[in-house]
This record gives sequence, C-alpha cells and structure tokens, in this order.
Amino acid sequence: MSESGKQSESQQQLAAAEQQARERFEKAMTELREGAYRFSSRARGQSELIIEELIDPDGDTVHSLAEVEGDTGALALAQSLELITFDTWLFGQIGDKEELDLKNEDHWEVWFTFGAWIAETMRRRHGGHWLMMGDDPHTWRIGFSKIFLEIAPFVFAEQLLRMGSGATKKMVTEIERIRQLHVDQEEKDGGKALDRFVAQHYIRLHTVPLGQWMSMDFARLAKLWNEEPVAKLIEAIKERGPQLGPQNLPIIEQVVQAIGRANQEQPIAKQTNDRGLFEAIAQIVALRRATNPIAIDILERVVMPAMHVGLPEKFPPLDEDDLGNLRKGIELFAFFVEVVPHKFQADDEGFLGTIPHEQLTTPYADRNVLEIGKGDWVVINPAHFIPMLSEYDPQKLLDKYDDFVKYLKSIPEAPNRRDDGRMLAETAIRALADLKQTVGVAAQNNDALLFRLLPPPG
Repeated sequence: MSESGKQSESQQQLAAAEQQARERFEKAMTELREGAYRFSSRARGQSELIIEELIDPDGDTVHSLAEVEGDTGALALAQSLELITFDTWLFGQIGDKEELDLKNEDHWEVWFTFGAWIAETMRRRHGGHWLMMGDDPHTWRIGFSKIFLEIAPFVFAEQLLRMGSGATKKMVTEIERIRQLHVDQEEKDGGKALDRFVAQHYIRLHTVPLGQWMSMDFARLAKLWNEEPVAKLIEAIKERGPQLGPQNLPIIEQVVQAIGRANQEQPIAKQTNDRGLFEAIAQIVALRRATNPIAIDILERVVMPAMHVGLPEKFPPLDEDDLGNLRKGIELFAFFVEVVPHKFQADDEGFLGTIPHEQLTTPYADRNVLEIGKGDWVVINPAHFIPMLSEYDPQKLLDKYDDFVKYLKSIPEAPNRRDDGRMLAETAIRALADLKQTVGVAAQNNDALLFRLLPPPG
C-alpha cells in the first residue's frame, strides 16, 4: 500500500474514532438532561416540592442554614420543613432496603437521576464542562469555567444516599458553598463573571504526570536497609506507622507482611534489591517533608524558570518575536519567566531543563540507568538550590510580576491584554515556597533531596 493510502486509512480511522466519541458524549448528555428532569419531576409530583427552591440563595432554606452556620445544635433545629420533606422523600425512594444497592435497578435509577440533577443544576447555574473518561458515571466530572474547581457529582450523590438523615442539608450546604466561591471570584473580577477555564484545563489534571520533591533521612534509611537485621527494620516501621495517619496503615501492614517472610536476622539489603519495596520503606522510616505534587509541565515551564529569574530590578525591551508571542496569547506569567533575564544561570540541557547532571545521583544501590518516566527517584544536591531560594520571597516575586504586567501596558506596540497569568503566577510561587521549605529541611538535617514523577491522579 502507498504512503498516501496508509495515511488516508489512518485519517479515516481517526475520524471514525472521533465520531464514535462524539456520539457517546451526545448520548450521555441526553441521558443526563433527561435524568435531571425525571428526578425533579418525580420529586414535584410525589412530594409537591420544587427542589430548585431548596438551593435558591434567596430562599428560606439557604437563609436559615446560613444564619446558624457553625452552631451544630441550632443547625439541627434550623432545617426548613421543605428540607425535612425532601430528606424523607429522597430516602423513601430506597424503599424497604436498608441501604443503597446500585445493583438494584430502581436504586440505580434514583442514584443516577439524583446525580444528574445535582450536576446539571450546578453546570447550568455557573457554567462548566463535562469530562467523561469512561462509561461509569462515578468517573464523570464537571470542571467549572469561572473558578478552577472540579467535582464528581455521582460520587457525591452516592455519598449522600448512603449518609442517611441530614444528607439533603449537606447537599444544600455544599451547593451554596460552591455558589459563594463563584460570587467571591466575580467580586475579585470587578463584578464581571469571566470564563477562564476550558475543558482542556481539566483534562490536564488526569493526563499530565506530577512532580514532587522529598527530603529524606537517608543515613537512617541506609542503616536500617543495609546493616540492621530485618527484625529491627520491622520495629522501626511499626514505630513510625502511627505518625503517618490511619489512611496509611494498610500500606504499612503490607510492607511488614512482605518483609516478615524474610530472614529476620539478616539485613533486607542482602535478601532483595526490589526498588518498589525500597521506596515504600523509605517513605515510612525516612521521609521528613515532601512538597505538594505539581504538574510536570508547569514545573518545567514556569516554576523552575521562576526560581532562576530572582527579583529583577528592571524589565527588558521587547522585540518583534516577543510582541508576536503576546499576540498569540501566551500566558503572561509564562511570558514573564521567558523574557526577563535570569539572575541565576540554568542548564538548558540539564534535568528539568535547569539542573546540571553533575548535581544528580541515584538512590539505588544497583546504580543502573534511571528511568524517571517510569517512576524512578533521582537525588539532587540541595546545595544547588540554596543560592536561589535563600533570597526567595513569594510576595516580592508576585509584586514583580504585577509590575511586569503594568510595564506591558505601558508599551504602545504591545497588545492590550488582561492579566491571564495571575493564577499561574500564584501556583508557581506557592510551589517555590513549598520547595524552599523542603530544601531547607534537607540542608538543615543533611538529608537527601529527591525528586520523583507521579502518575496523573486518575
């Protein structure tokens, strides 16, 4: 077959896949709209309630809950008759069953239509985008267009239906909380409701890997892994366990069970070189501090460059290429870190586009080639960051960015742009503050500073 024939066949397959995806989305949207209508109509017909009035910010229900917010006793008494009626009607839909059973066709219908009503009511009220990455409605999400917030309405609906009495109060409270977030944002925008976020912003949350920095007591880890008998390692793990919180107990139990089968009198290093086990034990017995994970492209594109910018005293003149990028719509904070000369020299060929390779080592005893994309950790000399982070001040950098936005407005040739980079600036600045604290812990305790790549969060 000719190249053009192959290309034509490939294009046809792509077009067919796109058409199928479009049809699935349109079918799901029809089911959502119809489900929301069925739920609202059934509630009105069977309980004589207009449930949209329950979430009306000017209605009695929202008003009564807001008046006694934080007072648990008063809140219990403040529920309107309509809210109590809806609570009774909603759980009456479960029938004589003790709890929600999604394998039951009637229960599934109640759950789906309830979730659809919550979702579509909020999406119509505030504006947003459906993200459907599978057939299970539990995985469907809405990303709002005016604030950066994603919700899973069908997960929320199931939680409410399993919660029992008081669930509808929680529903009204949560819907009102999200409405208030939109009100606050509109006030910040000078009374204008601005659509900032498109579906692609939210798709990134589920497709872009995350980067994280960790400070670890590798001296203690090395002693427990390489020298102490397994019995001592198990003692250390069990001692550390309660400090990590109950959510981590299953992982700790799995690790203890795994190494419990080893020779208890010999170090674990003599019995295995399993990296997954090494990393799990390291996080239990040696982790002192870790940064919040951040999307790897944001880390490479703006966070690391922002660290190298420092605090510029003045801004450079813009050439035609710079003005062209502004006209193409580059986010202003990304533009800021791109055109402002860096106070600290970055290694463009280095790790994360900034860190020289001589500053890197491996945490693994076998010293094989690292595969960062597959989750391997890399050790970075924390001293590399200290000159840049010692003078770092989040507010001062944010002020410099604000000055840069004003500078752009003073250039006649530059397009008149609204500041669409503020959120990105605040994200990068928080990430740098987080990194500064983690590097500080590593330097103070002579710890190892590690970086790892995490998969997208589902």
